[in-house]
Amino acid sequence: MERSGFRSTKAWPVAMVIVLIVSMFFVMSAFTGNAYCNEGEAVSQGAKSSTSISWAFMAAALATGLSTIGAAIAVGLVGSSAMGAMSERPEMAGRALIFVGLAEGIAIYGLIVAIMILGMV
Repeated sequence: MERSGFRSTKAWPVAMVIVLIVSMFFVMSAFTGNAYCNEGEAVSQGAKSSTSISWAFMAAALATGLSTIGAAIAVGLVGSSAMGAMSERPEMAGRALIFVGLAEGIAIYGLIVAIMILGMV
């Protein structure tokens, strides 16, 4: 028996990609104006152009967002397996939490990369 609806069609990855693309265009349109410097001043002072700054913001957003999505998928899979293992053998709780923490580390790595990207701007 098939259910109709958003969850049963497995269309959420497509929706996530659409949201990501729309947010990238919003970031590009918001930060590509003369908010940081005029092009004439950029050439004379050696400053970075607003376009390169907006690409840095987009790269930082992608690093954080995609690593967080990956961490969420990993924690969901590892967490459910850990709960199943703990229901059979409760003494495995410590080992299961270590694996969940390792999966959560993916998001922290993405945040560190985003901070490094923004530090170069």
